[in-house]
Amino acid sequence: MIKVFAVCGMGLGTSVILKSRLKKALDEAGVDYDIEVTDASAANGQSADLIFTSAEFADKIKNKTASVHVIKNFTDRDEITATVNEALAGLDTD
Repeated sequence: MIKVFAVCGMGLGTSVILKSRLKKALDEAGVDYDIEVTDASAANGQSADLIFTSAEFADKIKNKTASVHVIKNFTDRDEITATVNEALAGLDTD
């Protein structure tokens, strides 16, 4: 199972939108995952495999266990699906 974070500034608003879009893309990819919403600072101290966020917060995330992936438009399903697929392809599952 992979651990995924949807991250925004406060972990309340846009990350919830992003989470719903990420769930659809992850379901379509057929992976076993757990996804949570959080804010950028909290994402630093938690273990995860993949973190999805906006460019505004990507530089603030210094998580040592996760790769960080930028989503430009949280409502663009095609962009989210492509980014999720790229992130999964780069994930070390060994």
